[in-house]
Amino acid sequence: MTENQKPKQEYWNTWRLIKWILIAFPVLVFYIYNSHHASKAVRKKEQLTKRLKELHSERISLESDITQASKQTKIAEEMEPKGLKEITNPPYKIIREERK
Repeated sequence: MTENQKPKQEYWNTWRLIKWILIAFPVLVFYIYNSHHASKAVRKKEQLTKRLKELHSERISLESDITQASKQTKIAEEMEPKGLKEITNPPYKIIREERK
């Protein structure tokens, strides 16, 4: 009887191994895909962070340029060659007499 049971037992051991391979292969493929996807996401995040820092410094630089360009003295210097001069006298109020 042991001779009959031995091939049957080998068959079950082989089938058990095949089942483990069928289960382990998709898990392994998923693990590899997930690790590649995660590393790709990390690289993209680093690139976006770097780009964000560049844009932030560019924004600060442009705001500084705009602030400097909008100062009254700077505007007066730029308008002088065009014939416009800065007002030196304070404004005055025009009073109109009432008509009767």
